[in-house]
Amino acid sequence: MSELVLIDTSGWICFFSRKGFGDIKKAVADLLDEDRVAISGPVLIELIQGTRNEKEKEDMQSLIKGLRWLAVTDEHWQKAADLAFSMRRKGITTSAIDTIIATLAIEYNCLLLHRDSDYEMIARHSYLRCYPYT
Repeated sequence: MSELVLIDTSGWICFFSRKGFGDIKKAVADLLDEDRVAISGPVLIELIQGTRNEKEKEDMQSLIKGLRWLAVTDEHWQKAADLAFSMRRKGITTSAIDTIIATLAIEYNCLLLHRDSDYEMIARHSYLRCYPYT
């Protein structure tokens, strides 16, 4: 089986957008068809928070119900804190949620599909591998 891909909220937003982002939409659709998509708690929170009504929330939960779940452990939180510390020492500040998502991708050996510059910075200074959707 090919590698799992953790899709960040920014990737999902592009996928669900009514306009543009054709390259990301195709990549996500292909990954879903290939059963290669993973999700995590931090992404779930952001996705559900962004829904506008109960129907959208239910549709979102239905879509993600069948995806591979990447659990966040105490060890992951510590590794995310270490990564944030390391990045900060290099003069780079990233959001806490992006740091834990990047840590999960690293620790579960997944690729990360995103459209967020924080991850590009993290990837330059860590073992984070980003999914090449273009």
